[in-house]
Amino acid sequence: MPRVSAYHRPSSLEEALALLERDGAHVLGGGSDLVGRLNTGELGDIEVVDLQSLGLSSIVSDAAGRVRLGAMASLQAVADTESLPGALRDLARAEEPSTLRGRATIGGVVAGRDPESVLLAGLLAADASVVLADASGERTVALATVLAEGVGRGVITAVVVATDGTWATSATRRTPADVPIVAVVGRRRPDRSVARAVTGVAATPIVVDAEAADPASWLEPSADFRGSADYRRHLAAVHLARVLDALASN
Repeated sequence: MPRVSAYHRPSSLEEALALLERDGAHVLGGGSDLVGRLNTGELGDIEVVDLQSLGLSSIVSDAAGRVRLGAMASLQAVADTESLPGALRDLARAEEPSTLRGRATIGGVVAGRDPESVLLAGLLAADASVVLADASGERTVALATVLAEGVGRGVITAVVVATDGTWATSATRRTPADVPIVAVVGRRRPDRSVARAVTGVAATPIVVDAEAADPASWLEPSADFRGSADYRRHLAAVHLARVLDALASN
């Protein structure tokens, strides 16, 4: 049975980064993802580095119309932030049940890189960037890069999103309460260009080229009990087209 062999609650980012250099050290944000991985046996004995005392939970708007979400901001706090687009707030509500939204964090969602996370798709559509801190300093990286490469031994300190534009979503679920088999979130920017992100067709949610004539043809999704690869590819094509039509009509 895996266990937590040591618990650390650093008071500075520098201390947290130093602790994360230790073998077996893992970030503890809200805890929902880490506890799940421990319970499934994915992890062995670990040391926990709790980020609660680092002041990373603020949500702040800037003059450019973007919102900086502190990595420790809960999904419930994101859902309650009126300066965010309604679509993103709805996706935050849908990401976890109400019993977990007050604990799960936006940084944890990004670090988890869940291929079925519709909130991650929404963040991609919002041209999100991730502020990362590691031994070399702090830098801002596109969310798509973080999803492809992971966080490593660094710490996510914030996620920055655009709030302008027009939004649309489309998805297929087995039941209304289920996580979508495939979902697409789209945003038409003020310059009329379109960003679309799709879930359930790759190792993480991905952005699909809005200009491609057959945008789903190159996808290679994995099959599971909810649908074959061909079925998921078909759903992606259908929902990509529906989102594009919805954005064009608004």
